[in-house]
Amino acid sequence: MLAVDDKPNMLRLMAKVLSGDVEVRKAQNGAEALRILASESVDVVVCDLRMPDMDGLGVLRAARQLRPTAEFILMTAYATVGTAVEALRAGAYDYITKPFEPEEMRAVVLRAVGRAATGAGLGDGRDELLPGVIGRSRSMQEVADLVRRVAASDATALLLGETGTGKERVARALHHLGRRASKRFVPINCAAIPAELLESELFGFSRGAFTGANRDRPGLFEEAQEGTLFLDEIGDLRPSLQAKLTRAIEERAIRRIGESRERGVDVRLIAATHRDLEAMVRSDSFRQDLWYRLSVAVIRIPPLRERREDIELLARELLREYLGGGEQRRIVGYTERALEMLRNHDWPGNVRQLRAAIERACIVAASERIDVRDLPPEIVSRYDTDGREADLASLTWSEAMERGRDEVARRYLEALLRRSQGKVAEASARAGVERESLYRLMRRYGVDPDAFRSDG
Repeated sequence: MLAVDDKPNMLRLMAKVLSGDVEVRKAQNGAEALRILASESVDVVVCDLRMPDMDGLGVLRAARQLRPTAEFILMTAYATVGTAVEALRAGAYDYITKPFEPEEMRAVVLRAVGRAATGAGLGDGRDELLPGVIGRSRSMQEVADLVRRVAASDATALLLGETGTGKERVARALHHLGRRASKRFVPINCAAIPAELLESELFGFSRGAFTGANRDRPGLFEEAQEGTLFLDEIGDLRPSLQAKLTRAIEERAIRRIGESRERGVDVRLIAATHRDLEAMVRSDSFRQDLWYRLSVAVIRIPPLRERREDIELLARELLREYLGGGEQRRIVGYTERALEMLRNHDWPGNVRQLRAAIERACIVAASERIDVRDLPPEIVSRYDTDGREADLASLTWSEAMERGRDEVARRYLEALLRRSQGKVAEASARAGVERESLYRLMRRYGVDPDAFRSDG
């Protein structure tokens, strides 16, 4: 990897962050970077945008001629919509805003290393509609167009889509393409935090506000000051917090628990949910005034089964990410039979389920290409789109019986969760098994309870 920055302390920091993962070559200006690229093999370039002699975009364009297969990452403290679009159009893989979190830098670079290492066998990987969002389908192109328009404003955005469709990635793209890109993106999953703790997480508290509050602590609204706060699964927010959030949006101010004074906040808010909020408003389980505040810009993300032309692109990209995360095995791609199975599956858990399937296949694959036998049983035991059965005759009797048991188990779990509307506690009682045992079974057979939850 080649790190390019006119500040020596930044070069030392990058080398320290990436030590043990990649070998870092250093250049303090564009001319030195191009000399290295002309004489040495470089897979990834991380380059500062603003430098005295040649800016990062100039280095990028010249590097494209010298090393067309290298992955290029721009680094800047002055991220704007125009900069991001120009960088991506010029062929940059991604960009990082300063000051950066070391782990964020490391993750972006390692993904780029993985792409570069597997690029020859996996395609060109240039189907990013938005930063971090892969697709080619018409429906995702429409999402990308809407995201770019919404990103140019500071409007509150609401992302709607089934569990696992990639709502957080779209939220991050909204942030990175907007005027707040150089500030923090602060995500929180409202369903993952106990209701009694969520208020203090969002709004903070003062010392002595409750037992254990031995110091003042700012909430996520304050942490996201001048940046973006992403509220995932906002449909799970309890009514009292819905009221407080509505006021925070209207007044652009929050009040810490235990304080009487309000604090002004300048935050761009993005919310997401897999639930039908309009139906929840009609049933009085979600505040109408909050719905109006959130639905200024609504972006609906289609499920994977409605954009099958993107499945192969995503499968290749997910394989790159997995291998770039430290997996040392050399897997160069998929067999055509495996890709056909992936394209034909309905993916009730969407991209999240596809990711799990790819990771599982990478672990069990015996050759350099992932084949049908490496995919989870719930995928290979299905019929393809032409109604033909999977090639069962190629299996032994014991393999066929095992596959049949797996299919019955998967269908039973789906029926059980459908009957219980995704409530695992109720499903475990119906099945007569412990809740943890049911969770293990769901993980084993690739069944996501969120896909069966009622939206009402």
